[in-house]
Amino acid sequence: MIKSIYSSPKIRNIETPPDERGDILARVLSTWFGHFYTNHLKQHAVIRQILEWIWRRYYLFYATRVAVHFSERKEKRWRPLIRLSDFTRKRGLPIHILADKTFIETPKPEVFPVCDQDYLASPHDRYEFPEIFVTTVKNAVAYGGTNLVLVDDEVVCHDLYDFQRDYTSEELHGRTLIHPRSKRIRWLLHDKNPDRVPAAAVFVDACAPNYAHWLTEVLPRIALFCLEKRFKDVPIVVNSGLHKNIMESLFLAAGPERKIIVLPVSRALYCDELYITSVSGYVPFERRNNSLSGHSHGVFSPLAFNALLGHPKLGLKQNAKDSHWPKKIFLRRNSEIRNVVNATELERMFFSHGYSVVEPERMTFSQQVKLFSNARVIAGSSGAALANIIFCPPITKICIFISKDPETSYWYWQNIACATGKTVTYVLGEKNKSRMGGIHTSFAIDLNSLPSSILEGK
Repeated sequence: MIKSIYSSPKIRNIETPPDERGDILARVLSTWFGHFYTNHLKQHAVIRQILEWIWRRYYLFYATRVAVHFSERKEKRWRPLIRLSDFTRKRGLPIHILADKTFIETPKPEVFPVCDQDYLASPHDRYEFPEIFVTTVKNAVAYGGTNLVLVDDEVVCHDLYDFQRDYTSEELHGRTLIHPRSKRIRWLLHDKNPDRVPAAAVFVDACAPNYAHWLTEVLPRIALFCLEKRFKDVPIVVNSGLHKNIMESLFLAAGPERKIIVLPVSRALYCDELYITSVSGYVPFERRNNSLSGHSHGVFSPLAFNALLGHPKLGLKQNAKDSHWPKKIFLRRNSEIRNVVNATELERMFFSHGYSVVEPERMTFSQQVKLFSNARVIAGSSGAALANIIFCPPITKICIFISKDPETSYWYWQNIACATGKTVTYVLGEKNKSRMGGIHTSFAIDLNSLPSSILEGK
């Protein structure tokens, strides 16, 4: 299926030269050691964390702060980093509003065991999401693997980045080097022969390959843009190598006639006119500095979610009337990190109370939409598949298993739920103390701490 998707006549694939292997991390992972790490070491939390520490402390320091002085110095010079709204005001660019600013109430989630309530430190009782708009920039360059855009000597970013607190995926992969205090950036990718198009709308994002980031941050922006008739003939640009489920959702949101340009990491697209849509949802990739407070747990526009959920191609109203899908579902998670160590016992307990055990990652996108839009009770551990809760009706009860850790962004799932008229309940588990891994460490759920209201789905 994936071949047929990428061979569609509506898709233009920007090719990667045979001698080009992407960013620094991609080049390392393509070596014999990278293959050995991926196949044999990555699943071991202690080894993974040690190697990640070495990567960040030493190799990235050398690659981004030392090597840049010896090759392509002009291309990798420091450039000003400017927010999109500031950029439009500075240049007097017209904007078209897609969604107004919105206030979202975010009450404290219910927690079990009740004695663990203090782990949840509220970042806010409510927040304001800014308006979402489109602006057109002349002679701009979009790169694969990032939502940052080059215009003349400046690099344009979205308004919700907080570089003092947020560490970006681009930095981890060695694509950029950011100086938070001076708001400057070194651009470490350089395409000497960029492709050129008269016009395009950019929706490339470093986190787009992750299903949860795609569903809550990228796809709603695409839906808002593509629903505007004035933009019906504008091609859109997305990441290359996206999963078939992500591509399926893209085709539904973009429509059958929309031209799609697929842009790989390290390749650039020079656009005579580039349409940039402001952010519709954002969660930091990682925390840069834990000594600071006030880190974002993620914020999302209800109006952007509404545009996606009301999209005629998704058929949510029809899905909600399908009686063949289970009403009580337990999500089985297959992952190397954040596992529930007693997942088998937990699964059996929920199964004995009438829950259907499902594996969303084995379903198509449309099947996942149908599954979640029909569910009335959901239980599962924190993971990308839970982003599908945006498709649930407001009456759905959502129970999430997650570890006890003061650095966990507990309002992430709550903010997603609240932006679509729901709330979540957390069941906190004790982390496996014999292993490293921070917030990604596996954990155990005390089966005796589960109240009957959750098991019975009341």
